[in-house]
Amino acid sequence: MNLAQIAGQRKHPRVDVSWSVVMLTPEGKMVGKTENISRGGAYIRCSTLLSKNDLFTMTIQAPNRAPLHVGAEVVWVDIPLTPDKKQVPIGMGVRFTDISVDDLQFISNVVSGVTKD
Repeated sequence: MNLAQIAGQRKHPRVDVSWSVVMLTPEGKMVGKTENISRGGAYIRCSTLLSKNDLFTMTIQAPNRAPLHVGAEVVWVDIPLTPDKKQVPIGMGVRFTDISVDDLQFISNVVSGVTKD
């Protein structure tokens, strides 16, 4: 599945952001960046990826705001092949599984343009 197909399946509009994220996984702490976000999930770039269906918690640091604490599940993993046929992990799509009403409202405002990222 390519990124265009995935974008066509999204239920929620997304907005590009570049927010730091710390993921607490069964394998330990991982650090990454959100590349885009919606009410339902985010695309996260990091050097080590989780597997599809993995559950984890994460802390997202949006500018000028207290951190967002979110439960998430990996929905898909973006691992393209380089010209020499090596796999290079670059990101993963995650679905929010546990998010507070306030954090969800903040993300909704960012996506709608009410709050600037």
